[in-house]
Amino acid sequence: MKYSRFEVLALVLGAIAIVASIFMAPAVSPQAAEVAGQLLLIIVLAGALHWGRTGGFFAALMAIAIYVLMRIPLLQSQGLSTELITMLGSRTLTYAVIGIVGGEVASRIKYLFARLENDTLIDPVTRVYSARYAADAIISGVGQWERYQTDYSVVRLVIASRAFAALKESSALHLMRQVASHLRGDIRLVDDLAAEATGIFLALLPRTDAAGASVVADRLTAEIADLLSATPDVVSTTVLSAATDMQSLRRLAHSLGPTTSSTGDTSDETRSGRIPESRQDPVA
Repeated sequence: MKYSRFEVLALVLGAIAIVASIFMAPAVSPQAAEVAGQLLLIIVLAGALHWGRTGGFFAALMAIAIYVLMRIPLLQSQGLSTELITMLGSRTLTYAVIGIVGGEVASRIKYLFARLENDTLIDPVTRVYSARYAADAIISGVGQWERYQTDYSVVRLVIASRAFAALKESSALHLMRQVASHLRGDIRLVDDLAAEATGIFLALLPRTDAAGASVVADRLTAEIADLLSATPDVVSTTVLSAATDMQSLRRLAHSLGPTTSSTGDTSDETRSGRIPESRQDPVA
């Protein structure tokens, strides 16, 4: 089963359970605000299932804000009563649990489904997308630029080997997993993160031009340096944008592994999968 099918199934079943809970309430008809507050759970659940923890978090914030607005008349008439505090606290907790905790669980399930469907899509060490996935994503992004001039960029981050040279292998792998987790949480919902090799990550940025990608590169570099308690020079970055570096992106994709798309580029350098020397960022 693909995750998309699981997502739809979980959303449908969750929505049925949420709606059923309204009709299974005590004999007293629930207030309209409470019915709406319960239905907001469907939006939070959808955000968590589709966009993970970050999407669930923002969906929960939106639901909390809407629910508080609906309760303003009650606040004006009764003041901040114990009943109102209890309702607000209960709703906030429910939205937060479904949005944040549920989103985190959904993210893990999504990667699990991808791994079960095709082991080559997930990097076994960092548990982010693999180089094979990145290759296909880059070729697709370049194709979008060629056809529709839709911006696409890639940020390649190489962590210097000195950052984990003194660590045992197991500790180094754990550190890379931590770095991957932090980076994945620091990019947009539409972006992807892939591991090219040990200490080398690729931030895949659809609808992002070179200037925007440079901003992302600086932010992720600072994130890694902070996590490793090191200076920013522990990370070297390369920014490639489809508008200016289309051939370099194609070569990068071919260097990552076989792709399901044909680029039509048959130059010797492209066939060999090599990145131009000026673009390489060897691990120090």
